[in-house]
Amino acid sequence: MATSPARWQDETPAETGVLVPDVHRVPGHLARRFHQICTGMLSEVTVTEDLSPVEYAVLAALDEQPGLDQRRLAERIGVDTVSAHHMLERLETRRLIDRRVDETDRRARSLALTAKGRKLRSKLQPQLVVAHGRILAPLTKPERAVLIELLTRIVEGNESYARPGHGRRKPGANRGGVGS
Repeated sequence: MATSPARWQDETPAETGVLVPDVHRVPGHLARRFHQICTGMLSEVTVTEDLSPVEYAVLAALDEQPGLDQRRLAERIGVDTVSAHHMLERLETRRLIDRRVDETDRRARSLALTAKGRKLRSKLQPQLVVAHGRILAPLTKPERAVLIELLTRIVEGNESYARPGHGRRKPGANRGGVGS
């Protein structure tokens, strides 16, 4: 039975026993909250090495596919090229990655992990596997597999929207409004 919106104004989730009210059981809101949970739990691991979860994703991508250039790396991890550039500068300064002139395109830089970068990825990877398990802990093993499959299908089926900055307000746009 649905609860009237007025009830939610007067009661906290703990009082009602419902943590996510019906009005927020929509993909956009749930995806944002899921992202917050994932980022928070993964950050607990990566912060110990002064990395963000996205910086770890750079290390993982380059470990899996050495030689990527900045543009392809940015596409692969879902960030814009400017953000990728800043992360790469930081990781290069820390001597975790190496940038070299690409042999096939002298304008591009080929990216690879250094030995220090591979060692750090190897150190963090088991801890991140545990963190991913904690994220999915409320689900049974079969449910976990189904969730991953469904999320993958949603991302792949909506690839044109899965790009950095899509849906953000333009600079100077009205900051008011509502939404879930």
